[in-house]
Amino acid sequence: MKTAWIVNHYAHHHERDGRATRHQHLADGLREHGWHTVVIAAGTDHPSGRSHLRGTTLRERWSGDGYEFCWLRGVDHRGSGVRRAIRRVADIGLFTALLLAPRTLRGLPRPDVVIGGSFHPLAAWAASILARRLDVPFVFEPRDLWPESALGLAGMTERHPVIRVLRRLERAVVRRAAHIVSPLEGVGRYYADRGQPTPFTWIPNGVAIDEQTDQPDTTAAETTSTDTDTDTDRFTVTYIGSMGPANALEAVLDGFALASRRSAARGGPHLVLRMVGDGSDVTALRERASRLPAGTAVIWDGRVPQDHARRIGRQADCLVVNMHDLPLYRHGVSMNKQYEYMLLGRPLLVGAPVTLEPVAASGSGIHVRPDDPEAIAEGIETLAAMPADERAAMGARGRDHVIREHDYRRLAGVLAGVLDDTVASR
Repeated sequence: MKTAWIVNHYAHHHERDGRATRHQHLADGLREHGWHTVVIAAGTDHPSGRSHLRGTTLRERWSGDGYEFCWLRGVDHRGSGVRRAIRRVADIGLFTALLLAPRTLRGLPRPDVVIGGSFHPLAAWAASILARRLDVPFVFEPRDLWPESALGLAGMTERHPVIRVLRRLERAVVRRAAHIVSPLEGVGRYYADRGQPTPFTWIPNGVAIDEQTDQPDTTAAETTSTDTDTDTDRFTVTYIGSMGPANALEAVLDGFALASRRSAARGGPHLVLRMVGDGSDVTALRERASRLPAGTAVIWDGRVPQDHARRIGRQADCLVVNMHDLPLYRHGVSMNKQYEYMLLGRPLLVGAPVTLEPVAASGSGIHVRPDDPEAIAEGIETLAAMPADERAAMGARGRDHVIREHDYRRLAGVLAGVLDDTVASR
C-alpha cells in the first residue's frame, strides 16, 4: 500500500476525544483504495485546549486497521483571556517545532505524499517542508484561508506586519503544492485570482454513515429533564458545536430571546434553546443569556460524547447555525455541523452570508441574514409555525441528501484519486 501523511493540528480521534471528524473518517476510507494513512496531530484537544500528553512525553502513537494517528506534544491552553491566547500561540509553535525536529517522526512509515492542512498556516507550511525533505509531493488542504481569516475575524489590515508574514507563508505553501484539496469550494478560484493557479479538487466535509445507527433517543444515564418532557406545546431550538468567536452565537441568543418574547405574547409555543458544546466563549455567552428575560429557557449541556450529542439533536424541533457576515465566506463555507445536522433529520435554521448549497439543494432548512437577531427570531417563528409533518419532511430530505452525496467513504475515493494522480505525475 502507498502511504499518506496528513498533518492537521486539530484532527480528532474518536477513542481519544469522544468524537471523530474529517481526517479520521478519510483515513479510514482511504484504506479501501490502497492507501495507509498516518494522521499527525497535536496532543491538545480543540476547542477545549486540554493537553492529553503528560510529563516529558513528546509523542504518542495509535494504530488501527489500515491507518494510524501520531500525536505530538502540545501546550495546555485551557482557561480564558490573554493567558489562554498566549498559551495557544505557544501550542502552535511547539507543534510546528516538533514537526520539523529531525527525530520526532522517526519510525513512522515513509510517505509517498504529504497533505498539510491550514487550521493555522504554520502547520501547512511545516508539512510542505517535510514533503520537500522527503522528496515527495505536497498536497495543500486549506480549511481556513490565511491571512483572510485574520483580516475578517481579527480586524487587521493588509499593512499589519502579521498579515504581511501570513501572505508570504501563503505564497510559499501554494507554490510548493502539487495539488490543492479543500472543503471550501471557492479556494481554487481564490488562488488563481491571486496569481497562483494550482490544480484543485473540492472535497467537502461529510458524514460517517456507518456510525449512524438507529439508537433510542435516550438512555437512563444520559436523560435530562428536557429529554423526557412530553409537552407538545414546546418548540426546541438546538445548537451543537464549538462556542468561539467564529460561531456568532451572541446573535443566536438575542434572536431566541426576541422570538421567545413574541411567542409568549401571542400565546404561541414555549420556546427552549439548547446549547451543546464548549469553547472559549462559553462563560461570556452564559453571562449574556443570564441577563435576557428568556435566559431561564436556555439549557447548557456542555460538552458531551458525540453519540449523546446526536441523540439530543434528533430530539430538537430545529437545529441552528449562525455566521458572521464577512467577505471571507464568499470563498466557501466549511462546517462539519452542517452535514451532521442534516444527517440527524431535523430542519435547519441557517444564518449565513452565502447559501449553504446542500441545504438549499435538499430543501432541508431556511436561510436568514447572518449575525442578525431579528432575522434569526423570524426564522425561529417561521419554523415553529410550520406543521410538524412539514418540518419532518424537511429533515428527511436533508438526511437523504447527505447520505447520498456526502458519505465519507465516497469522499475518500475522491481524495484517493487525487493522491494516485499526484504520485503518478511525480
